[in-house]
Amino acid sequence: MRNSQVVGVRKYVVYFLFIFLSGLLSVVDYFSNKTLSNFIPDQVNVISNIQIPDRFLQNELSNLYSNKADLVAENIRLKEELTNLRVLYIENQELQDNIESYEDLIKNITNFDLTYYATSLILKNSTDEYLISGGRDYNFKPGDLVINEKGYIVGYLGEVFNDYSILESFNSTNFNFRALDSNNNIFEVKSNGKELIFSSLESSLNLKVNILFSDVTFGHINKFPLVDLEPYEQTTLNNKITVIVPIEEILTFQSKLFIPKSK
Repeated sequence: MRNSQVVGVRKYVVYFLFIFLSGLLSVVDYFSNKTLSNFIPDQVNVISNIQIPDRFLQNELSNLYSNKADLVAENIRLKEELTNLRVLYIENQELQDNIESYEDLIKNITNFDLTYYATSLILKNSTDEYLISGGRDYNFKPGDLVINEKGYIVGYLGEVFNDYSILESFNSTNFNFRALDSNNNIFEVKSNGKELIFSSLESSLNLKVNILFSDVTFGHINKFPLVDLEPYEQTTLNNKITVIVPIEEILTFQSKLFIPKSK
């Protein structure tokens, strides 16, 4: 019992001493213009004595800029390669289409002594004349026939320029053509823009007319089919035949066209 009382008295003594010393320090600090407070720093700064060489920093910065420049250059190179691949893909598709068109043409023509130049529509002018690719650069001349992949005539060249020509197609009101039937009867063909008008130039035609062809007689390079008149009504007047054929097949920018020339 006595021991516990002694322990309790010691605790109070310790507390009293702690409070006394704290107060004493405060009094001394107050009367000494806070010498003790100023002695204890508000914060502790850790100062490193390690110094990084300027050359090292310059090399690192140089490496960073160099890596960035390499990445930019590589990105530009990859974009250029992608663009080139797209161009090659388009060219490959065009070549594939041309090959298929030539294959179709070969199935439908009989004369292989000629060279067939592939061409295509560029635009259409106000008088329904088509501008097509190729001109004097391929030795094209006015009057050259233009055929499709089936080997049928779709028009002829009206005017020829350096790298393009004007196609007088069935839709052109300037279209004026001469052709022969299988019996060598001459027909003149004109267009009003919506219809082709076929008129025989010879009398006493008793047979029903079928396919008309181009002919060297009219300065054409060879014999190519124009139109089969058999399905249409044929009117006879003064022993001459007239046939009116509506223009149903219209040329488009996807049409595959060819111009036959001598080798």
